[in-house]
Amino acid sequence: MMDLKKLVRKNILELKPYTSARDQYQDGILLDANENSFGSAADFMLENLNRYPDPQQKVLRKALSEYLKIEISKLMFGVGSDQIIDLVIRVFCEPGKSNVIIPSPTYGVFKVACNINDIEIQECELDSEFDIDVESIIQKINKRTKIIFLCSPNNPTGNSLNPKKILKLAEAFEGIIFIDEAYIEFSSEKSFLNYLKHYNNIIISRTFSKAWGMAAVRCGYCIADDFIIGLLFKVKDPYSINKLTEKTIIEALQKPWKKDELVSNILREKDRLILELRTVGCVDYIYPTDANFILAKIKNADAVFNYLNQKKIRVRIRKDNERIASCLRITVGNKFENDFLIKTLKELN
Repeated sequence: MMDLKKLVRKNILELKPYTSARDQYQDGILLDANENSFGSAADFMLENLNRYPDPQQKVLRKALSEYLKIEISKLMFGVGSDQIIDLVIRVFCEPGKSNVIIPSPTYGVFKVACNINDIEIQECELDSEFDIDVESIIQKINKRTKIIFLCSPNNPTGNSLNPKKILKLAEAFEGIIFIDEAYIEFSSEKSFLNYLKHYNNIIISRTFSKAWGMAAVRCGYCIADDFIIGLLFKVKDPYSINKLTEKTIIEALQKPWKKDELVSNILREKDRLILELRTVGCVDYIYPTDANFILAKIKNADAVFNYLNQKKIRVRIRKDNERIASCLRITVGNKFENDFLIKTLKELN
């Protein structure tokens, strides 16, 4: 196992975190946080909105721990997985000094978060099948490289990364391997959760936005070594997860079959949508996908994109990578939405 202390910024190791009132007490006569003791102006189903939420996320982490069957000490929630990405960068990377490796094309927030934190980015092209090129990544590693960011299934390409290649990186790299598993519930590939006991330098992030259907709630979480979780709690905002979010997530975790139904519906529609798209003249190729979206190579992609926009059908086009510049990323909609998309594309032909 890796000595994780050697990877952490010195000032973070020595940081004395802000201690909020709710870090110390959650019950009793609470006159310690300058809250409104008379109640809340919001007429809502939840009590005690006038009190700050638990900064340690104990109830929420316990519920997730029971669902995932993972120790509570290995879990932390964030305001979407984007906040977790930012926190990990702040813990391990020195602004203006450290660098990270990001495969391309992949999730755009990795790059944005690094730019905000003044961290040098070394991009490494994915191979011909949009999988990681291990040797190319290893060649880019130097003494200032702190994190390798990966997304599996990858966004925007949709494919799962080869787990053997990721493990090879984890063994070769004396730094952090960050794996975004936002779409893992849609994939037939297994999560990397089972590898955490062997590789303490792997951090996994997930979200409730996709399979769970709660994008508006803005809640993600990460699974990592206890030491890393402790560091993330050190640097996070004290009250980042509010009580409304907590209640919503706990309710969802108590009914996981609802998530399973949503995933099943999406996968069924995805198979149907792929078959339909193959009959559309402007579609050249559909890439293999383990996610809730499809990446399709399109003839005259810009014109098709603009046409769909005119019809108020919103899809994504990525111009930041030449290999997918002629592609559209299409989220799997419900039956009505998918039928309307296909009808509109066929009318264009």
